[in-house]
Amino acid sequence: MKDYTCKNSKYVAVSIIGLILLWAIASNIVSNEVIIPSIKSTILSLITIIKDKSFISIMCATLLRSLISFLISFFLALFFGVIGSISKTVYNFMIPILAFLKAVPTMAVIMLALIWLNNDSAPILIGFIIVFPILYESVLAGVLNVNPKIVDMARLYKVKKWTVIKDIYIPNILMNINRVMSSALGLNLKVVIAGEVLGQPKYSIGSALQLEKMYLNTSGVFAWIIIIVISVVILEKLIKLLNIKMYNWSDNI
Repeated sequence: MKDYTCKNSKYVAVSIIGLILLWAIASNIVSNEVIIPSIKSTILSLITIIKDKSFISIMCATLLRSLISFLISFFLALFFGVIGSISKTVYNFMIPILAFLKAVPTMAVIMLALIWLNNDSAPILIGFIIVFPILYESVLAGVLNVNPKIVDMARLYKVKKWTVIKDIYIPNILMNINRVMSSALGLNLKVVIAGEVLGQPKYSIGSALQLEKMYLNTSGVFAWIIIIVISVVILEKLIKLLNIKMYNWSDNI
């Protein structure tokens, strides 16, 4: 396992170095800071952004919106997913809602959210609408895909209901959510930032990106992209740690 992890790390490192080399080559060929900024100018912009007094406020505001949006999506998906697996009425009721949420264009969602809510709250609704269907289907599949023979065997041996839930249903739900959690969290953050770009809250990564774009400061845009990527990687690592703790928690109940 350690050898496999080391090999993966080497491939990741090679991939990152390759991307940096391609960036440097493309920047030299184009030789236009507005189109493709140099690595040096991007690093300088990155330092300037981080040193700015409002940087912490911007990061905290966007991450807080993303976290609120994701948690609302997660707990509602957990609730309706479990209820939907038990009640056919709820299951059928959710089918057209999910179909609508999946089909509606992201830009239309952003526009409607900006009409219904203020600039600070709209990105939260946008993130929820995009991520909720993914999490809901994962929870629903986690319950419905449980092997009925195992459940029947538990009933035959008169295993307590709580033990069945703890040892059969919860691990299956966690396993399904774990498969999409990282991608859903990253998608949520990106969609929230997209909403911020149009909504222009006072403190937000989206507003900062829009400002850099207005001044044609492409190196600033690249710098913010690097910050976003690093943020997503950190969040994914935290999610993995949280998943480990959740599995341990379910085992110790």
